[in-house]
Amino acid sequence: MNAVGIRDFYKSLNSNDWCLIFILVFSILYPPIVPLGFMAWVISIFRYKTEKTYSFWMSMECLFVCYYLLLLIGMAWTQDVEVGFFKLENKLSFLLFPLLFYFSKFSLSRSSILNILLFSAGLSLLIYEFIAIFKSIYYPENNNWGYFKDVLFSPFMHRGYYAFYLVIGSLICHYKIYQNVKKTNLIALFLFLSCGVFQTLSKAGILTWLIFNLILLLHFIIKRGSWKLMLTLGMGIVISVFVFLNIDSSIKNRFNKVPLSLAGIELKNNNSEESNQARILMWNASILSLSKGHFFGFGTGDDISILKAQNIRDHNKVVAIKELNAHNQFFTTALQIGLPGLLVLLAIFIKTWRNFFRDKHLLSLLISLCFFCNFFIESFLERQAGIILFCLLTITLSKEIIADKRETFAEN
Repeated sequence: MNAVGIRDFYKSLNSNDWCLIFILVFSILYPPIVPLGFMAWVISIFRYKTEKTYSFWMSMECLFVCYYLLLLIGMAWTQDVEVGFFKLENKLSFLLFPLLFYFSKFSLSRSSILNILLFSAGLSLLIYEFIAIFKSIYYPENNNWGYFKDVLFSPFMHRGYYAFYLVIGSLICHYKIYQNVKKTNLIALFLFLSCGVFQTLSKAGILTWLIFNLILLLHFIIKRGSWKLMLTLGMGIVISVFVFLNIDSSIKNRFNKVPLSLAGIELKNNNSEESNQARILMWNASILSLSKGHFFGFGTGDDISILKAQNIRDHNKVVAIKELNAHNQFFTTALQIGLPGLLVLLAIFIKTWRNFFRDKHLLSLLISLCFFCNFFIESFLERQAGIILFCLLTITLSKEIIADKRETFAEN
């Protein structure tokens, strides 16, 4: 996009667009100030008249509102009312964002949303690298470049969530490589974002990065047959994995622990603190709790207390003391609001995938599948870092009114 095109793009934006951009950027860059974007959006919502060509009750927004209403209904039988109200507050985006979106007017396209997300991921990673450099110089007590990896590397967001959004950034960048003539800068940005994923030492992030980038690579090999570019990117992905596994033993050790920790795992009388075993124990406790047949769940605020009670009965003292969640969003939803909540959550994904298949937009589909896969290993919607961008990306990328089916990244 040339200078004139950029200027025309900015002129076309209204206050609703800018509020959406603010939320999208700072959800990755600095989440604590995201509520300011919602406040500004509420103030500006009545500034523009909108003419909707679709019914709210048949829309994606309705499913999000239904999910929140089920959480609200679940307060009727929850035992831990305080935790329940916290979860309602935490998930307010499920109610607020769909309503704001439905009554707002946007000029942002799907590709614009993805470009802004890519910009936010790249800028945040650049800032994190500078923070790591600064701390390494002025606070050198953390040895072995500790500020450049693990939990110390992402000071404003849990590393698992941050790795996930860097993976999405890498997928956007990877997709754009096939759509643009000038590829050098995009390849450099792809490598930069990929490096950031490895720096977090998130096993889920690294595996998601590898699997979905390979899917994207194979898709374009089959579709276009541009073997030279594909082989270059493929070799780049393989070399990146090999290099990181060998230059940083902490990454290799984290993956080596997985088969060792899961070999002969005891589901009872287990006092292990190892993260892989803890996940298995929480999944087992979730299945045992759900097998008791609570169709409408145990209540909005009771999922953790139910799991704690089950682990106490199984004499898994460490995970019981830590009061861990299910580490699986589908289990967490079923524990909180039962089968109706689980069906609504699955309906959100199914409707999203239907829209992406209809629009033949592979990248949006892969992003949705990234969310879906991570829901199996993390209670993704129990933190603001997961809730806001899940709501935002799922709705904006799947809506016809914000997504021009004819646009391509080549036009940007």
